Amino acid sequence: MPVTEHLAGQWREWRHKHVSDLTRPYGWTALVAQYWLHEGASGVELELLTGAWSVEDGRVIYTPPAEGPTLSVDGEYPTGPVEIVTGRNQTYGHGASAPVYFGECEVETVPRTNDAGERIFGVRVRDPRVSVRAEQIGLTAFDYDPDWRIPAAFTPAERDDVEQETVERGVRETTSRIGTLRFEHGGKTYEIVLIGKDAGDRVQPVAHIRDLTSGPVTYGAGRVIELEFSEDGEGRIDWIDFNYAVALPCAVTNFVTCPLPPRQNHLDFEVLAGEKRPEHDVARVLTYEAPAG
Repeated sequence: MPVTEHLAGQWREWRHKHVSDLTRPYGWTALVAQYWLHEGASGVELELLTGAWSVEDGRVIYTPPAEGPTLSVDGEYPTGPVEIVTGRNQTYGHGASAPVYFGECEVETVPRTNDAGERIFGVRVRDPRVSVRAEQIGLTAFDYDPDWRIPAAFTPAERDDVEQETVERGVRETTSRIGTLRFEHGGKTYEIVLIGKDAGDRVQPVAHIRDLTSGPVTYGAGRVIELEFSEDGEGRIDWIDFNYAVALPCAVTNFVTCPLPPRQNHLDFEVLAGEKRPEHDVARVLTYEAPAG
């Protein structure tokens, strides 16, 4: 195993990049709105945006106004109805979505489902003028501790897409379970579910956990740890390093749908490593309302 100085140095560089990404102009802290559209919606007007919005056969369609300000879609002003392809915005490079702006704000659409199993679509707005610095959030972490870098063993499984409950009541988000990770702590063996996050041409394994610090010390809805497959291409995961545990985006913004961790990933010990709970809490205000009837 690499020496402590090396591990701690690598972690410091990673942590600086993580915080910078979180608070960049179109990062998570720039979100200012999250609207919802259902299949069949037509002519919907959204408070911070222009034009009319609809959903046709699972496609989010934007119709520009007859005159006045409009959205730019993939570098052009649309002259008629245009699809706003779902997927996170260009900042995160997720899916096939193209850059969409309204003035200085960035716009994205994301697919979700509701508790009834119906497909719904979120329209999010990011405003770089309100993105905040880490010190304004009160975002800190424990010092690096090599004792929390624990040997682990990955058991792959057939990919299983689960519509997981989220912090946005009534909204579910697809999480893809790819297997389990086994490790030991305090003389006890644990086995947690791993999620596979699509990252370009590869799959990023992620552990989404809660532990006995969740709430009073760390973020209450849990934390995530991005893991690494072995470099030999054998698909092994040799370590889980809890120093890399970070709060979900819902710790710093109200306008997201962070999934809740699987019950199997609730750990019965304190993980005194990784990111702490932000000093300044985000007031959770629900943005989704199920249709009447």
